[in-house]
Amino acid sequence: MRPIGFLLDGIEFPCWRHTMFKRIAVHIDKDPACAGRLATALALAKTHEAQIVGIYVQDPPFNYGYDEVVVSAAVLEVQRTQMAEERQKCTEYFCQRVALTGQSKSWVAVQGALEDELALHSRCSDILIMSQADPQTHRSSVQGYQLESVILTAGRPVLTIPFATELTQPVDKVLLCWDQGRESARAIADAAPFLELAKEIVVLTVDKRVVPEGEARKTMSGLDDYLRAHGYAPAKAVSASSKESGIGNAILNTAADFGSNLIVMGLYGHSRAREWVLGGASREMMSDMTIPVLFSH
Repeated sequence: MRPIGFLLDGIEFPCWRHTMFKRIAVHIDKDPACAGRLATALALAKTHEAQIVGIYVQDPPFNYGYDEVVVSAAVLEVQRTQMAEERQKCTEYFCQRVALTGQSKSWVAVQGALEDELALHSRCSDILIMSQADPQTHRSSVQGYQLESVILTAGRPVLTIPFATELTQPVDKVLLCWDQGRESARAIADAAPFLELAKEIVVLTVDKRVVPEGEARKTMSGLDDYLRAHGYAPAKAVSASSKESGIGNAILNTAADFGSNLIVMGLYGHSRAREWVLGGASREMMSDMTIPVLFSH
């Protein structure tokens, strides 16, 4: 692979473009949005010559009390049959779709809490692909709180596709959300495989923090140096205000203005009594997204 480089203070720093996704996990279920998720995973796997890992999670069978043993035995048998049929259909769907592309594949089928199992079984992949919960009917197989939990606990970036859409075209215009914080720094690092192939990169700051001007310049200069060190396309720095429409809409509007086809942002949240509490901007983006978002925590 040919080295590329850049000059900083008269010193040449060579570097190589080599960061790729090698194992791509995707949530598989009977939801209509699954087709878009899998199409996205297949396109991404083709670009990166990666293995696809399908993860299918079923709720455990119902449990019944001893006083219902006669009824529960019959009901439980019907339920087990239905669950087995659904699992088989999802298995065949995944295997047949992947076989058409010739990509390497792996299949995981488990029972348990959806958010826990997806987080657990995606940790040995480079990225997990999920869908946004249906913002209109709330009838998606994955609810908003489950998506939030996976992103915050998986330890892997989660590419979230707007409900009933797909991302099959090359990601060539990327919007980075930057606020100098830990989450945004982590998100940019996790987005490396996308950034290496991007032709245009926009760095967006919403409602700039009140910090000394010199410090702000140094931080942005440092980010620019980081992006150049990796050989990424030159980045354009822009700012926006959330005063009129909120942070989420400010991000989406900027993405639309620049024709971005991927947003990269850190997800902010903290655990309280075993429940995750998201920041306002994070929750806005998860409910209102119009283009794919790579969330990282």
